[in-house]
Amino acid sequence: MKKVIFDIDGVLLSEKRYFDVSALVVWEWYHSPQYMHLDEEQVTADVTEEQITTLRARFWKNDEILSWLKSHGINSNWDMVHAHIVTTIWLLLEQYIREHGKVCALSLHTVEDVQKLGTMLRPYVIPTADDVEQRLLAVVPPTADKEAVFASLSQAMAETVGAAVREWAPLGGPLWQLHQRSFQHWYFGDSLYEKIYGETSYAKGKEGFLHKEEPLGTIAGIRYVFQELKRRGYEIAIASGRSQIEMQVPFETYGWLSEFDPFYISTDTDVAAAEEMLHMPLGKPNPFAYYLGAFGKEPSNYRAYTENPEAFKNGTYYVVGDSLSDVWCAKAMGAVMIGTLTGLEGREARTMFESEGADYIVDSVEHILDILPGDTTGKNV
Repeated sequence: MKKVIFDIDGVLLSEKRYFDVSALVVWEWYHSPQYMHLDEEQVTADVTEEQITTLRARFWKNDEILSWLKSHGINSNWDMVHAHIVTTIWLLLEQYIREHGKVCALSLHTVEDVQKLGTMLRPYVIPTADDVEQRLLAVVPPTADKEAVFASLSQAMAETVGAAVREWAPLGGPLWQLHQRSFQHWYFGDSLYEKIYGETSYAKGKEGFLHKEEPLGTIAGIRYVFQELKRRGYEIAIASGRSQIEMQVPFETYGWLSEFDPFYISTDTDVAAAEEMLHMPLGKPNPFAYYLGAFGKEPSNYRAYTENPEAFKNGTYYVVGDSLSDVWCAKAMGAVMIGTLTGLEGREARTMFESEGADYIVDSVEHILDILPGDTTGKNV
């Protein structure tokens, strides 16, 4: 058996829209009256492509911070936004402490809590992207993985502004959940957000970006890749950090969904359900998403996937991904790694793939047919 498991973002679909929304979320959180409202800058849902490009440069330092986070195995834009917001609040609190000597215990469980914190911090200078980047570089060890990044942030914050802030740093905590919903609102738009979450969106007026996705190649060409691989005797699967709906809408639009067996389509929705069932973190760079794509979404096997995945392996697996976390997943499951140069780093990712020992490096997903003709024993790096 030979199975090719595709990541989506940076491989099949551009990550552009996720990174666009990452900029819009922090912009709204810092400046809108609906959230922290740190100054009088106007925030509007009606933004042009040029404005979005400017915001990405402003908050993410021309994507340098995004790339740095990716280099530490942080593959989720929700987690990237969390790192930015946590660090910005930390830097603002330090200014407050220099004036007042201490900070009262503050919870961030509701939007009203966020607004209250914003009122308290409004007199102080809003940190720049340079400030955020320098703080991250100062407290996070160069070799830290995703969990270590946020553990380092939590420890360093506690040392300078008090232990009460420890509840803000963890992934999945109350603060993370608040801005994750903001992200989903920008990405889905008012109507789809309210349909999916069953709640009224907090800051209305957003059109959404899900229907503005950009394939990384021609729609027909990518579908041909799926069909031709199957003709050559390969099975195909998906292992994505996207939610089910975020995968389903563009895949249905482009006619790709019917090429896959749903039992071997792994999304963040499936991983989140497994995390709740097993009471453990399973998001990338944990290879669990790839195990679901490789072995199937059979809940009775999930714990065994985490304890003895070798028992389920049958043949050769190929991981097609664009990031360091994909390489780590491929290594963990003993898969052949095919790196694509269509992610955030573009062609500069070649250096990372080479240093990490990727088995193949291709310019785009459509080129994998050149290296998987049947005899897949060589390397093409």
